[in-house]
Amino acid sequence: MNRIVEKGVDTAIVTDIFKLVWENALEVIVLVSSDRDYIPAVQMLSAKGYRVINAHFPPKGMHLARTCWASVDIEAGLAHLERKPPAK
Repeated sequence: MNRIVEKGVDTAIVTDIFKLVWENALEVIVLVSSDRDYIPAVQMLSAKGYRVINAHFPPKGMHLARTCWASVDIEAGLAHLERKPPAK
C-alpha cells in the first residue's frame, strides 16, 4: 500500500509541474528528489527548453541528477546552513 501512495505523490508532483508549464508560470524547476521515476518527465521538460535543477543526497539520485540541467548536493550545503543568534 505504501508504494501506491508514493506513486500518487510522484504523479501529483509531475502533474503540478506540467500544469505550471502549461500556464507559462515558471522558468526553472527545482526538484528535490532522488527518485528515478522523475527521469522521463525531466527529459520531456528538457526537450522543451525548461531547466530542471535536482537537489539530492549523493550517492542516491545520481541518475536523476545526471538527467537534469544542474544538480545540488544537499549534504554539502548543510554545513553552510546554521542559525545565527540575533544581533544585539
